[in-house]
Amino acid sequence: MKTLLNSIRIRFLRVLDFPFWVIRNVLFYSQYQHLESTKKIIYALTPPPYLKNIGDHAQAVAIQAWFKKHFPSLEVIELDKDQSRYFLPAIKQLLTSEDIVFLHSGGNLGDRGLWSERIRRRLIKNLKSNKVISLPQTIFFSDTENGRVQQEITEKVYQSHPDLVVFGRDPYSGELAQALFPNAQTYCMPDFVLSLPPKGTTAKNASPKILLCLRLDHESALSEAQRQSVESLLPYACTYYDTTLDAPIPIEKRETILAETLQLFLQHDVVITDRYHGLIFTILCQKPCIVLRTVDHKLTSARYWFKEMPSVVFAEDLSQLPTLVSHCLQNRDHYVPDWNASYFDQIPSLVGLTSNEKPTSMAAQ
Repeated sequence: MKTLLNSIRIRFLRVLDFPFWVIRNVLFYSQYQHLESTKKIIYALTPPPYLKNIGDHAQAVAIQAWFKKHFPSLEVIELDKDQSRYFLPAIKQLLTSEDIVFLHSGGNLGDRGLWSERIRRRLIKNLKSNKVISLPQTIFFSDTENGRVQQEITEKVYQSHPDLVVFGRDPYSGELAQALFPNAQTYCMPDFVLSLPPKGTTAKNASPKILLCLRLDHESALSEAQRQSVESLLPYACTYYDTTLDAPIPIEKRETILAETLQLFLQHDVVITDRYHGLIFTILCQKPCIVLRTVDHKLTSARYWFKEMPSVVFAEDLSQLPTLVSHCLQNRDHYVPDWNASYFDQIPSLVGLTSNEKPTSMAAQ
């Protein structure tokens, strides 16, 4: 009964909003009408400001920088997740077959991220005249009745698109993409934040400082008691932190907040994390990192990218932390691969696009 009433309420609100929806789509179309006959990029499904995870916003910073590097002559219209759904009629009117649609990267291709996945499906289903490129995603469908149903829906929608590219964000996701979407081009790439320039320093604190960047959500494999116990295992000053912040992250403040976040990581000597972007930020800062497992393959499969990095170690159990921290503090090898040369700079040629044109970029507000 509660589900039925909620469904009726949502439908009622949509009916009330219909006149405003039409007007807003007309206004959005008018705002970008001058681009209708110009080749452009639609960059959809980015995090709205009220999504407070700096990792998600860091990907948007990195991807926008990548657009400027590889497609500098193309205008970029950025649409967050809400805008991607709401302004779809206006976007369809603005698009020509030459335009390229990029879908934001992350960890929500599956039944754990249905809000994002449903919008992604809608875009793929409605934009069949355009090349659609889904940037690196962790792909995960749970072994449940709902997980299997959602996987089948996603497979059907993705298979219907004639020019779809799907990037997995780890080897397991890459294999899933290949298996689930045989009609699409599928590849495997690391997280896009790694395309940002390293911010590292070899400076160390006189007394070691440890950053505990630990999840507070359903993807954590730690109980609250275990999470709180980590500090007691170590004879060093520890700071708890999570990449989900307390305040919204507006588009115009993404770069500033990201810089502040990286500065926090730079101030510590070792990072212990079960956050994907806790690991990525630590690598950008060229600090040693100890990685804890989560409830899925997001980090365990992603270790493939870091297997040649002595500064990244994986802990199977919390009891290993004292030994691993001691090892990390003694480590002097801060080798970081050239992620752009090996991966991100290869994307245009992989998917059949021409790189390096003349600059300009914009974002939908």
